[in-house]
Amino acid sequence: MAIIATPSRRQLTMAILLAVAVAGAVIRSYAPNPSTLRDVGTLLLVMWLPAVGNLVGYLIRKIPRRAPRAVAGFAADAAFTPHLQVQLHALDVPAHTLASLEAHARQCALVVGQQGFTARAELPILQTLQGAQEDAAHPAEVAVAVELLRPAVAVSHLAAGTQFHLLLHTTAVATGTVREVYFQAEMAGGG
Repeated sequence: MAIIATPSRRQLTMAILLAVAVAGAVIRSYAPNPSTLRDVGTLLLVMWLPAVGNLVGYLIRKIPRRAPRAVAGFAADAAFTPHLQVQLHALDVPAHTLASLEAHARQCALVVGQQGFTARAELPILQTLQGAQEDAAHPAEVAVAVELLRPAVAVSHLAAGTQFHLLLHTTAVATGTVREVYFQAEMAGGG
């Protein structure tokens, strides 16, 4: 029969451990210095360590947790504004992995070195890549317009000619190269 840990049993165990530790301190203080009884008192005194560990764990669980950060993303009704023109080359991803991804997903991440940038494509990414693989003239390469969530930050890392990996959720489905940057032209024209 398994013993179930309930809050009342944990409190009782903690009280017993602390009582044993206090008894060890009393034994240690009255026992002669080099003796076995003093060593036993020292061992009993060490029993407070697991009790303190339990107390610290209890207090940490009582600290209110921060609200999770909102997931950055595009507004569902926001119009698509292309910031980049990229050339994608589909990676050889196992079929069972592709099946687990959302077929109509447009939001992705462009990863350059250790930097990742949230973006979305004009058309669903997996459908675009699969259509390119079926095309015999240009197997597995396709030009795609991409909108960046924070273009002012990302464009400095995504200059024309920059190579990147495209991720859907956490799965790399394509590699790519930036062909043209539209956002810089908008900034220069806007003043």
